[in-house]
Amino acid sequence: MNNGTFYSVGVGPGDPSLMTIKAVETIRTCDVIISPDSGGKANVALNIAKQYIDGKRVEHCPMPMTKDQKILDESHAAAAGRIAELLDQGLSAAFLTLGDPTIYSTAMYVHKRLAAMGYRTKIIPGVPSFCAAAAAANETLCEGAEAVHIIPASYSGDFLQLDGTKILMKSGKSIGAITDTLKNRGEEVFMVRRASMGDEKVFRSPEDFDNNEDYFSIIVVKQK
Repeated sequence: MNNGTFYSVGVGPGDPSLMTIKAVETIRTCDVIISPDSGGKANVALNIAKQYIDGKRVEHCPMPMTKDQKILDESHAAAAGRIAELLDQGLSAAFLTLGDPTIYSTAMYVHKRLAAMGYRTKIIPGVPSFCAAAAAANETLCEGAEAVHIIPASYSGDFLQLDGTKILMKSGKSIGAITDTLKNRGEEVFMVRRASMGDEKVFRSPEDFDNNEDYFSIIVVKQK
């Protein structure tokens, strides 16, 4: 029996209509849908794609939200092991992930393990959340020769010294500190919470930011 193929599928930032045709086709043709489970009440990626899953088998893989590398390694190894069992049965599997799989995605930790084990793996790109955030704000991210930097909000360096546009992702717990840093500096700054989702909100300046610690908050700092 031929082994199945593992797909890391980007389902986009939140609005199901922003899913790519290829993502939809992959979900519809795969035998099993893999859904990462961080222990929260709702699985956002699964909810985005639910209309295309249509009764397919769904496997939930525990993926705890922690910085403990040992726990992370164990969860990634366990997920890869379980998915390998499915692939050995000749089943194809689609691992759903928010935005694009190549940008801060849990899917890629499993993807790389399976690829190293010799399984066929493919990446299905998706619309990144920061592109949806720029669209929500009706702003460009870069023009001409401007550089773009994608930075985790917990980044310890002085990101303001970087030339070009700075995109701060996963800003939730860092919003308060970042807001204080950005006030009264003169850069063009905006924040979008839950871009393309039903409760999307755009903030036009650091003075307007609130300290709601939402994981789906993106801050964009444009060069003076």
